[in-house]
Amino acid sequence: MVLPAYDILKKDAAALVWVETANDLESAKLRVKELAARSHGEYVIFDQRTREIVVKFKAPGSNSKV
Repeated sequence: MVLPAYDILKKDAAALVWVETANDLESAKLRVKELAARSHGEYVIFDQRTREIVVKFKAPGSNSKV
């Protein structure tokens, strides 16, 4: 069994909050777009292997600063 490689996190006022995981980057990007359509804000995709944020996504209409 392969563990998911990417974490999806949402930025709140004080920290990043874990939302869910994805097996590949394309799936993670699609899921972030779905989440952002329902809940505005800034999302990031974190690569567990490299320990780096690989994508930052600011939902349209969000008041969050990038």
